[in-house]
Amino acid sequence: MPLECSVLGKDLAITETTVPVISPYWRLKRNGHWALLCRYEQEQARCSMLSPKMGATLALMDGRLTFRHLSMIAQYAFDLESQEMSQEFVTRVIMAANGEDDAVVNMTRELEPYVKRIDPFDFAVKASKWKAQERPAVPISLNLMFSNDCHTNCSYCFAKGHCLPESKLLSTERWKELLREAKSMGIEQVSLSGGDPLFRKDALKLIEELIDLEILFALSTKCYITDEIAERLVSIGMTQPVNQYVREMQLNMDPNEPTADNLAGSPGYYHRAVHSIRNLLKRGFNVRVKAVVTALTAPHIYEWVDELQDMGVRQISVAAYNRSPRGKNETLFLSNEDRNSIIDQCRHARIDFPEIDLRTIGCEPPQYTVSIQKVATETVNALPDEDAEIHEKLRCWREGDHSFGAQCSMTITPDGKVMLYDTVPEDEALFVGDVSATSILEVWNSDPLRNSPTPKTEQLKGAACYDCKNLARCQSKAGYCFRDAYFNSGTLLVPPAQCPMLQGESKV
Repeated sequence: MPLECSVLGKDLAITETTVPVISPYWRLKRNGHWALLCRYEQEQARCSMLSPKMGATLALMDGRLTFRHLSMIAQYAFDLESQEMSQEFVTRVIMAANGEDDAVVNMTRELEPYVKRIDPFDFAVKASKWKAQERPAVPISLNLMFSNDCHTNCSYCFAKGHCLPESKLLSTERWKELLREAKSMGIEQVSLSGGDPLFRKDALKLIEELIDLEILFALSTKCYITDEIAERLVSIGMTQPVNQYVREMQLNMDPNEPTADNLAGSPGYYHRAVHSIRNLLKRGFNVRVKAVVTALTAPHIYEWVDELQDMGVRQISVAAYNRSPRGKNETLFLSNEDRNSIIDQCRHARIDFPEIDLRTIGCEPPQYTVSIQKVATETVNALPDEDAEIHEKLRCWREGDHSFGAQCSMTITPDGKVMLYDTVPEDEALFVGDVSATSILEVWNSDPLRNSPTPKTEQLKGAACYDCKNLARCQSKAGYCFRDAYFNSGTLLVPPAQCPMLQGESKV
């Protein structure tokens, strides 16, 4: 069960005797000279960059000081004229952190075992050093590909053709070294993708290492979870809570049994998926079932949800099939009519089965968006008395200005090559490093990785981008559009087909 947390300024009024504390579901972290407030959960990492004063003030909120005592310290530390001004200042810090979230809560005995004690002096940073930092000093999260192979051969899979011989894969020990390095850098959340993470022979050893390091992740698979595998997952800790989270096991399956078996290229796949779900549910796993919906399965969503809820599944995701960099099977792409049908079926399912957490991903009619692997940024503004440069830097972070360095993660492939994305072909042109014999930090700070998001103008000679007066603005606002160009044309250094400038639009 989740911990009960009363959010200050929302659930509970702030008084002199209130004891503010950073919620166990958030982490205050030092990243270079920056302070980051990061959501501690197993899904996509979310974080806010904090101004120097805000980071220093939140660092004091470890559940041992009352609001009055915090105000006294802030008055002295920031040379505020009166206790009243200091109380107003601390209140602004709390309300800024809780603006759209629940980061600062009221301290209780129940929360005591989960509170992270930090040294406030670690967050005492000169504003000049804070402003000089251009990007995260270390990645905030990682995407890990233990394997690109799978037990199925799904028609819509983007990982096809990237399978490597076992001799080329990173060793078990090298993966463990990388996981320990990640933990030592303060990384507490990773994504697992591929391929199927469980395809590797040593997959459970790597997952056990993640659990031992108390790193959060969700395990997504199409592997047949036998009784033996389910028991082994229990024994290494997959059903044990971390901070009241039980790590999620996501089983991927397609609706409609004959269609599902055909799409998976594996007769009997649907039956095995049902058996896997039952094996997990009866052992208390936190199970989510996800479908990648194509035009062939779009008519069957409601009946599929009905079947799953009858089995006891309470978490379901429906994701639209949107692109495939390999192959062009037009029969799988969703029409607007298909998408509207999916939305309508899910709406009815939510009404009929209110106990189910039913999520839809990318099912609305498409617009031009560029999907990159990045950390979701939250809205936390600078405090009114901090200078304009700090306000501008926080605005750039909040708006995801890629020229500013909002890229916060990277992908490690099965043989140790590094990319910035997890949904692109693993081709030489997209690699920005290799951790097979180099540290994560060395790759993170390398020129190939740092320069990859924004190719130099001279590299674009001969393409429409070369003479485009909006190039710098496009690279900072539209974001990594050359990835989509690679999908369409096989080269990075041209605009994608959806480029608004190519289409004669004046607004980027």
